[in-house]
Amino acid sequence: MSSDDSRTSFCLLKSEAYLFNKKAYIESRLLQEGLQVTEIWQVKLTLRDFFQIYDSWAARFFSVLRTPPLFTLDLFIVEGDDAIARMHTLKYQIRQEIAFGLKKGGFLHAPDSVAEARQHRAILLQRVVSKTTISEPVDG
Repeated sequence: MSSDDSRTSFCLLKSEAYLFNKKAYIESRLLQEGLQVTEIWQVKLTLRDFFQIYDSWAARFFSVLRTPPLFTLDLFIVEGDDAIARMHTLKYQIRQEIAFGLKKGGFLHAPDSVAEARQHRAILLQRVVSKTTISEPVDG
């Protein structure tokens, strides 16, 4: 994470983002919010990872059902002023926009705090299949 940890966050897509073809929509919302996508990681999570990322048994159970272990997921590394708080708020907005208020969770995961971002990123770093660095746009 950067020297100012609150400037870097992430957005992990869940399986329903792919099933409902919402990957591009979610990425566009990140950019509309003014967050810069600096890297895209592809990760494969294990059952143990879900137990480390999610505290509640219900969240663990439903995450495993929705996102089978070894399913490759995209993770957007985002940067910007107060990125963690902005991404935390944005994940709920995106869920409401996509699900029309019918579904509480799903589609994406983002950390709630700097501490959670550090913890989850350490887990996710162990599961990276590939990384793509996004170059800044060139004027001209």
